[in-house]
Amino acid sequence: MPDNTCDISIAQYAIGMLATEELLAEVRQKANGAQVRFTGPRFPSTWDRRPTRINLQTDADKIIRSINCG
Repeated sequence: MPDNTCDISIAQYAIGMLATEELLAEVRQKANGAQVRFTGPRFPSTWDRRPTRINLQTDADKIIRSINCG
């Protein structure tokens, strides 16, 4: 994996799961310490784009619905 991108395949298993701090730490560990964050209606986030960061996008119920880099 190039240093300027993230690998979302690491976190695909999290789709459909509840966003918890434990899950965030687990994904971060699987991603070798890469930046990981939740985004969505209940998670305020900045608009800065970081290609190496994994975004776990959630719905209003804090369920992870998609994953992307940024």
